[in-house]
Amino acid sequence: MKTKKNKYYMAALLLSFFLMVPLLQSLLFSGKSGGVIEIDKEIRADFIKSDKQILLIYFGYVGCADVCTPALQKISTLYNSDELKELKKDVDVLFINLTPDTESFGPALFAKFFHEDFKGVYLSNKEILSLDRTFGVFFSKDLNDKTELNHTDYLYLIENRFHSIILKKIYFTHPLSAQKLIRDIMDLKYSDNLK
Repeated sequence: MKTKKNKYYMAALLLSFFLMVPLLQSLLFSGKSGGVIEIDKEIRADFIKSDKQILLIYFGYVGCADVCTPALQKISTLYNSDELKELKKDVDVLFINLTPDTESFGPALFAKFFHEDFKGVYLSNKEILSLDRTFGVFFSKDLNDKTELNHTDYLYLIENRFHSIILKKIYFTHPLSAQKLIRDIMDLKYSDNLK
């Protein structure tokens, strides 16, 4: 009986450690990087279906109130800002759901709650498991509440080229530097037009 209890404590300790790593990375590097990590790497993500040149991608789960809701509200405010008014036709916002047990229509409804132009994407379990390698997304079931999911809450800037998808930058959402993100979107749009 005692060894079973020790195993639970050890599992909880290990899980807590793995959840703390992304948080510590965020705290350690966000100040040094201005809240942005430069990537500029071609990726494979077959679930990204958009004809727009610039994508903002946020990973979360339907019904997440503590993390996703405030982040998606910030993204919506940014998307509606005067600075992005002229670029909206070139920018898609995708909410990628991390829980495959959700109804397939759930992510679209959840995303549209924050803005009518936002798109929600449902992923299969197999697609979800490949996210950590491609995007560095960390997530796990909450130890105390199995209906909750602990996850990283980064915003990804993607350049959607004709034959390739380029992960340009990753932004920390606490705090989200709206001015930096808008400037990067404008740079991406207008520098690409000069090529």
